[in-house]
Amino acid sequence: MDQKRAVLYQKWRPKYFKDVVGQEHITNTLKNSLIRKKFSHAYLFTGPRGVGKTTTARIMAKALNVDIDKLGEPNLDSEISKLIDESKFLDLIEIDAASNRRIDDIRSLLDNIQFMPSMGKYKVYIIDEVHMLTNEAFNALLKTLEEPPPQIIMILATTEYQKLPETIISRCQRYDFRYVPNLEIVNRLKVIAEAENINCEDNIFWFIAMNSYGSLRDACNLLEQLSIAFDEITIEKARTLFGIIDENIAVELISFVVNNQSEKLIKSLDELKSKGIDFQNLSKIIMETLRTGLFINQGLNTIQGYSKEYIEKVSETFSDIDGKILIDIIENHLKITSIRTDNFQLLLESSLIHMLFLFNDLHKAPSSGNIIKELKIEEEKIVKKINLVKDSVETVTKTENLPTESKKDWEEVLFDLRREKFGKMYLGALLRNVETPQVEDEKLRLKFKSKTLHDLFKAEWKIDGAREAVKKAVLKVFGKDVGLVLEEPKKNVDPMDKTDNKILESNIVKSALAMGAKIEEEKEE
Repeated sequence: MDQKRAVLYQKWRPKYFKDVVGQEHITNTLKNSLIRKKFSHAYLFTGPRGVGKTTTARIMAKALNVDIDKLGEPNLDSEISKLIDESKFLDLIEIDAASNRRIDDIRSLLDNIQFMPSMGKYKVYIIDEVHMLTNEAFNALLKTLEEPPPQIIMILATTEYQKLPETIISRCQRYDFRYVPNLEIVNRLKVIAEAENINCEDNIFWFIAMNSYGSLRDACNLLEQLSIAFDEITIEKARTLFGIIDENIAVELISFVVNNQSEKLIKSLDELKSKGIDFQNLSKIIMETLRTGLFINQGLNTIQGYSKEYIEKVSETFSDIDGKILIDIIENHLKITSIRTDNFQLLLESSLIHMLFLFNDLHKAPSSGNIIKELKIEEEKIVKKINLVKDSVETVTKTENLPTESKKDWEEVLFDLRREKFGKMYLGALLRNVETPQVEDEKLRLKFKSKTLHDLFKAEWKIDGAREAVKKAVLKVFGKDVGLVLEEPKKNVDPMDKTDNKILESNIVKSALAMGAKIEEEKEE
């Protein structure tokens, strides 16, 4: 391959085992097996993309076919090594299973398997992304793995080994490649940049490493793109080129949460939406910021890969937050944002609102329950407030006039229904908005103060699974002799019904209700 035309990661592809970055646990083992001449007939290389699986397979092909030194490294001056580096060695057969996955493709590949190598000692077959093969193709490959000719070495590579049949895995010597540590990516990029006359400060290398997520190949591609696009490379230019969100945005959003500035939080989210921000990427950066905040909170003040300004801002934001609270926040953010949906923005809004209440509840802020009053962005006048509580633990609803035992029983029902969802809302969350439920005449009567909330629950009640789940939870706690009655709310008793339709049109309020919010009358101050 013409070195002048080669892309950066190909030009700098390692040729020795010692140059494969971050995989010493594998390369040392392979070198020892070569030195002792105790190598397998079939290997399985698994791990993330861009970490050296195919590169290591090609180096292995060299070492099997040329002389090796006392450390197990191949002789690069030999003709075979040069042919392998130029992809011209006839006894090295490479195939991408993603585009050659049928049984006919595998049969064609193995047609000449009985013939001796033309130049080297072994014919080496490298099958990349092997998990993409069809079942029929796997069966054809299995026969070769079971009874391999002595001159054949098979190297299978995959990013998803769990999709391979156990019959294939059990017949291979398996090596698990790891993500390349950021420090090693940075060190490698420095060597490449110096040799290629690419002027970069260390913070650029760390920025690239952080955004290549353990893939050295991706890191090389990012560096090459930057070197082509700009004579002077800065992090700001890199963010613009790759569409990477400034981590300071995440710090600002979390600062709004910590300081109970919900109006600023929602306004900022709307502005980000208008700019076309990728909310899934924003969620990842928020997660990384929370993680960094937890580390700093526990005394780790030097974290590579971030600007000094960013570390200072995170440190200031999380300085008074207890570590246990941060762990709760992180767990809830992961739980909410892991839900599959076409509208990820709604999930992120829900998570941030949830964070706001968790911070305020755990700090016992006196005014933490009045979120709807503070959300003055789409509604002209919001006259209700939402008390959002964690749906993963038992919570205390406003049933003060219930006997202690009845209140405890009702809490147990809500807890059992906290994750039950058959329609649009979690049943436990919606049932937090009933009036004080009591057993009368062997019947538990459910009555919502708001007709709108009643109608929402009535829609869920029509679903067989939802109805059975509620009955099951009630019978479990109150006994088999207790019936369940859904009562219509009295007319003209709830002022909320004049405005709640407008309120419930808000995506934020809907998501808060679905997560466990409770709507109450607003108290005049």
